[in-house]
Formats: sequence, C-alpha cells, structure tokens
Amino acid sequence: MSITYTHHAKQRMIQRKVSAEQVAETLESPDEVIPGDSSEESAVKRYGAREVRVVYEETDTGNFVIYTVMKPRVHD
Repeated sequence: MSITYTHHAKQRMIQRKVSAEQVAETLESPDEVIPGDSSEESAVKRYGAREVRVVYEETDTGNFVIYTVMKPRVHD
C-alpha cells in the first residue's frame, strides 16, 4: 500500500498524536467507511474510548492520498 500525506495531514498527525502505523491500520481494516465530498472517503477505526478518522482519496493507481486525520472521543 502506497500512502501520500498532504502537509495538512502531517501537521494534524503530530498535533493529534496519530502514528503512520495507525493511519495504515485504519485504511487496511476500518471499522467503518463514510463517503465524503467528491471522491473522498473517511476511514474510521476505534481504539478504546478514541477513534482515528482518516480522510483520504484512493487514486487509479491504488495510492492513498491522506488529506487530514482526526482523533475524536467516542461517545456511547
């Protein structure tokens, strides 16, 4: 799997303490995929009381372009 990060996504990963491994795991085995605007989608993976949301677009060549990463608290 080839992953390209935008500058914005790299900044958000640092701010929200999300590792490249968590991004890859979220893309490879998401708990949920939410359609977005245009060709973007959000992959969601839950980690206990937290979740990682990766907003991405998959190109024709199978490359994943990561636009942003979120780490919201999960509410029951």
